[in-house]
Amino acid sequence: MYFPVSGVEVAPSIPFIVAFAVSFFTSMGGVSGAFLLLPFQVSVLGFTSPAVSPTNLVYNIVAIPSGVYGYI
Repeated sequence: MYFPVSGVEVAPSIPFIVAFAVSFFTSMGGVSGAFLLLPFQVSVLGFTSPAVSPTNLVYNIVAIPSGVYGYI
């Protein structure tokens, strides 16, 4: 799988496996997994542009309200 904007090429299963692992461990603690996604993006994917921080912000905007809704 190739992401043209970031220039990252990765196997198609890797994003799904990482998303499942992050959500599995962070949902137990009730926290967002953005703090785990940043090291993955930088070290494993090699995505070191300034867009890493906004990507984590978008993740938090989506993950936190859905976690609160699930808790309710």
